[in-house]
Amino acid sequence: MRKMILMLVVSTLFLAAVAAKESGPAAVAVSRGKNGEESFFIFGTGATGKLSDLPSELRKSGCREADLSAWSSEIDYGKLLAALERKGIRVTRCYVPDPGRASWFRKNLAGPEPEARGKRSLSFVRALIEENEYNRRYKLPGKFETVKYVTIHNTAEPFSARQERDRVDSRRDNMSVSFHFAVDEREAVQILPLDIHGWHAGDGAQGPGNTQSIGVEICRSQCRGAADWQYRRSEENAEILACALLRHFGLTAEQLRMHRDWSGKYCPHRILEENRFESFRARVAERLSEKPDREEREILRGLSGR
Repeated sequence: MRKMILMLVVSTLFLAAVAAKESGPAAVAVSRGKNGEESFFIFGTGATGKLSDLPSELRKSGCREADLSAWSSEIDYGKLLAALERKGIRVTRCYVPDPGRASWFRKNLAGPEPEARGKRSLSFVRALIEENEYNRRYKLPGKFETVKYVTIHNTAEPFSARQERDRVDSRRDNMSVSFHFAVDEREAVQILPLDIHGWHAGDGAQGPGNTQSIGVEICRSQCRGAADWQYRRSEENAEILACALLRHFGLTAEQLRMHRDWSGKYCPHRILEENRFESFRARVAERLSEKPDREEREILRGLSGR
C-alpha cells in the first residue's frame, strides 16, 4: 500500500513538473535592419542571432513550435518557414506586413488560425519580471508617488499575455520599456509590482503617463479575421481588469486613459480604428457601479496579494 502511495506521489510530482514546463509555442520577433542584416529574438530565452540560425537555436532550446512576428516585408518568409519545417519545428503563426495597408495590419502566412472554443474566461497570474541589475535600470524605474490613472494599450502583436511578459523580462536592447499587465483571452498577467511605475506612456521620466498610471497592454491585437475572437475576448477581459484596478486604487472610469493621450501614439490601435474608447470606458463604468462578479473578485484578490 505504501509503495502504491509513493508511486502515486512521484507520478503526480512528475506530471506537475511537465505541466510547469509547458508554455506553448516559442514567441519569436523577426527583423531586418537598415543594413539588410536579418535577425531574430526569442522572448523566453532572450536568444538573438542571425535569422538563418533560428531553426538550430529553437531545436537547441527544445522548442518544437513557434509563433513568429515580423514588421519587414523584405524577408523571404517562404524560405524561413521551409527551413523551420526541415528542422521539425511547427510554425503556428507567422505574422508579416499586409502590403498596401497601415503597419498595424498584418497577415498570418502560417495558418490556419485557431478556432474559437468554449467561453471567454479570465484568471489572474502574478509573474513579475526578475529584479536584476538590467531590469532595475531599464524596466523598474522607481516607486510610484501616487497612482492617478489606468492607461490602456494594444500590443500590436499576435502574442499571448505570458509571451508578452517574457519579452519584457528577456529583452536586452537598452530600451526603457515596461508595463504592469498584459491581458489576453484567458489571463491577466501581472508583470511589474503595483508600487513601481513603468515605461509605457512615452511621456518621459516626469510625465504623468509613466509616473502616475498603471499600464495595461491588451494582447492579440494583430489577430483579425478568423482569429478576431482572440482579440475581442482579450479586450473584454481588459474591461474587467481595468475595473478591478480602478476599484483597487479608488479611481473612477474618468481616470482611464489611452496611450495616445500621453504621447500622441496611435495606441490602442484596435480601439482607435473603430472609435470605441468611450464605449470601452462606459462598459468599465457600468461594471464599477455594480458589485464585483466572480472574475473581478479573483483579480482583486490577486491585486491585494491574497
